[in-house]
Amino acid sequence: AEEYQQYIIDRRDLLVPQNIREVKGSFFTPAIWVEKSQEYLEKAFGADWQEEYYIWDCAAGTGNLLAGLQNQYNLWASDIDQPNVDTMHALIDGGLNLLHNHVFQFDFLNDILTLEEENAENEKRAKLKLPLVERKLPQELKKIIDDPEKRRKLIVYINPPYAEAATATATRGTGKNKKNVSNLFSTHDQYSEALGKSIREVFIQFFIRIYFEIRGCKLASFSKLKYINAPNFKNFRNYFKAEFLKGFIIPANTFDNVKGKFPIGFLIWDTGIKKDIKKSAVDVYDEKGNFIAHKTFSSYDNFKTINRWLKNYVCEGAELAAMCCKGTDFQNSNYVNINFNSQLKGIGDAKGITRFIITPKNLIPACVYYSVRHVVPATWLNDRDQFLYPDDAWEKDAEFQHNCLVYTLFNNNISCKYGVNHWIPFTEKAVAAKEKFESNFMSSFLKGKAFSEEAQEVLSAGKALWKYFHEKTKDSKTVSVNASFYDIREFFQGRKESGAMNVKSADEDYTALLKALRDALKALAKKIEPKVYAYGFLKE
Repeated sequence: AEEYQQYIIDRRDLLVPQNIREVKGSFFTPAIWVEKSQEYLEKAFGADWQEEYYIWDCAAGTGNLLAGLQNQYNLWASDIDQPNVDTMHALIDGGLNLLHNHVFQFDFLNDILTLEEENAENEKRAKLKLPLVERKLPQELKKIIDDPEKRRKLIVYINPPYAEAATATATRGTGKNKKNVSNLFSTHDQYSEALGKSIREVFIQFFIRIYFEIRGCKLASFSKLKYINAPNFKNFRNYFKAEFLKGFIIPANTFDNVKGKFPIGFLIWDTGIKKDIKKSAVDVYDEKGNFIAHKTFSSYDNFKTINRWLKNYVCEGAELAAMCCKGTDFQNSNYVNINFNSQLKGIGDAKGITRFIITPKNLIPACVYYSVRHVVPATWLNDRDQFLYPDDAWEKDAEFQHNCLVYTLFNNNISCKYGVNHWIPFTEKAVAAKEKFESNFMSSFLKGKAFSEEAQEVLSAGKALWKYFHEKTKDSKTVSVNASFYDIREFFQGRKESGAMNVKSADEDYTALLKALRDALKALAKKIEPKVYAYGFLKE
């Protein structure tokens, strides 16, 4: 039907199989963000920016990023795939404001880009008596790239591929990295030694080639924010020195096939002005395009991380449990858990703190670490924020320490099936246990300590749950009296055939007691959260 034809042409990218799009990292830019990005280009370069500047989209897809721009004589669009180029040529006849000879096939990460490259390649070919080659660029674009003054007026305006060689399952140790995602390109070979792990990101390869080979141009790009603050991108920041001009961020899942909760930013850089990437203040928009906040992204290159802080407390002593400490950002906080050492298997950590052994001497710092990593809710907006080495003020705040201790007591994965449970916060008498516990360490440790009102509510709700468990199991000869919070949940909720614990229980009294405990823990988390920022574990 005619009414669907234009939509199908506009969204031709959806006809490409999803797995191919994911490997290539090719994601269509929604019209709402195309318009918003052009607003920010005008803010950065003035009302007449389309007349004064040249614009090249070197990862154009079907050209939707250039929709709405007026001066076709200053616009160029290229793509690695000839079918995309053919589509853009067809769209020109339907109203896309581009010139036919300004739209061309070009493999940006492999093809010859500069006059220097062209001359060097032809010098080699001449010696081997091979046919000479010429850059596959329109003549006018060649003149701009070859002229230092004109390059300063060139805006490389792109939504490059977001594909990364590493996968989530490979990071967890349960899968393999994607093959042939980042290492197929000559740019990868040229810069991999200098850039380290950051070269795995295809968009970084675009950035670094633009930076070094179109020197002095302006870069206006959609991308993930890793290159600004992630530790693995420090090498990239050592090379990429540019002045940040304007930018905004939006939820990643507003783009096709992007399911993760993280920000995608549109940031504008002047590569002709050499500045270290330290702070980038951007505007924040929700999925509907409503302005909701300002946020500053910091590079963290001169900050020590929370994992470095935790190393100060490594010590020998009676082992209470072990803690996995992976990464230093929100997306890795799910890996941070407390269990018996024998149960923490197969979890890698880039910073080298795979397992932190918890002893009576370092119990408080361990609980502070654990709580700090979990009490602040992870959102798409803070996904890339880093947990840092705090100042010393936390050491004098006994209430903060005790709040973290109580929070951790009801959030660990300890099970008495795998060792002596030292994490029972109550005495046998307090919960009417039928037998003596194997360990009274935790109830003794808590004795005499002062707790906030919120922590007391948690302990009270926890005691009610423990008492109910011991009441229900007093006649059982198989259920251990040393049950942990995890064991209590398993007892009432049971497991599926797959082995996963059920989310709900048929016991209504248990469900009510668990809800009361969860509500109290949420209130305690809110009590702890401001101190996480006040003591420098996170930056505002």
